[in-house]
Amino acid sequence: MPGTNRMMSRWSAVAVALATVTASGVTEAGIVMNATRYVYDAGVNEVTVKVSNTGSLPVLTQAWIDEGDAHSTPERVDVPFNLTPPIARVESGKSQTLRISYTGAALPADRESLFWINVLEVPPKSAEDKDSSKMQLAFRYRLKLFYRPKGLAGSASGSPDRIVWTRASGGGLSADNPTAYHVTMNDVHLESAGRSVSIEPFAIAPFAKATPKLAEAIPLDGGVTVRYQSINDYGGFVSHEKTVGAP
Repeated sequence: MPGTNRMMSRWSAVAVALATVTASGVTEAGIVMNATRYVYDAGVNEVTVKVSNTGSLPVLTQAWIDEGDAHSTPERVDVPFNLTPPIARVESGKSQTLRISYTGAALPADRESLFWINVLEVPPKSAEDKDSSKMQLAFRYRLKLFYRPKGLAGSASGSPDRIVWTRASGGGLSADNPTAYHVTMNDVHLESAGRSVSIEPFAIAPFAKATPKLAEAIPLDGGVTVRYQSINDYGGFVSHEKTVGAP
């Protein structure tokens, strides 16, 4: 799958500090991936993830796939994919290719399934830092992996425009996804009566509905304009606008 730029990879990945010593300095993450999300189309042999080390020292990486539990560990997950190599040393300025293959286990045929790729980076401590109090951190990146069956109606690119916005009980709006594709919302704003309020980014699963929480109260007595961005297969942002009529 085509890669996004390096800055986008850093921005989108969730980096979790996992270890250990508090002190005056902090070790920076050195690896980047070639995309922020990956699509596994049914029928292909494998999907690859390129992991590049942009730091000055070699790093050890551990990778695994989970079904959505951010607290998962490699020994606890059970997913229909094989990922190799699960552990690798990546030299400074070099890259490592992770290969993901589908095992053929049963998954829904009428919609996408969502999984998460985890890449844990554990940088070594350099010789000059062995006796220092610099903080040593491990970073974990979580990237979306969509399994896309053959023959789904519609398209992933057209799904964000098919989101149906309706008024929710108790105020606010609900977003209904009538498609077979996952839709990720970013930079969502509601405009009503001359005011604008933002909504935190959120995702809607296929054939599901979400009622995102407003950052602040806004009068919704009249018509409401919803402006939002969706994230496409390549990590790019696409703008949309919908109008919800007065009740």
